[in-house]
Parts: sequence; structure tokens; C-alpha cells
Amino acid sequence: MNFQKITAVLAIALILGASIIAFERTAMVRAADGDSQAVSQKLDQILSNQKAILDTLNSVKSELNVIKIRITQTQ
Repeated sequence: MNFQKITAVLAIALILGASIIAFERTAMVRAADGDSQAVSQKLDQILSNQKAILDTLNSVKSELNVIKIRITQTQ
């Protein structure tokens, strides 16, 4: 009888331990997903900033071409 009680307690302990480990892994995966989402959002923000900078540079380039043409015409 004592052997059955010990076996039952060990089985319950194993089940609880496995449940805790599974829960922790799930929590870790969710945290990692949150981190990857944060990184993805930051990369999207960087990309949009780079596009804005590129647009500004293209605008400045166009203005410099206009200035270059005007200077060439006045000489």
C-alpha cells in the first residue's frame, strides 16, 4: 500500500513538474515573440526614416541641379 501511495505522489509530482516546465517555455516563447515584434517595429521605423532621408536628399539634389543650371546660364 505504501508503494502505491509513493508511486501516486511521484506521478503527481512529475505531472506538476512537466506542467510548470511547459508553462515556463510557453511564457518564454511569448516573451521572445514580443521581443521580435519590438525589433520588427523598430526596423520598420528605421526604414521609414531612411526613406524620408532619401526623399529629402533627392529634393536637395534637384534644387542643386536647378542652381547649377542657373549659374551656368548666367556665366
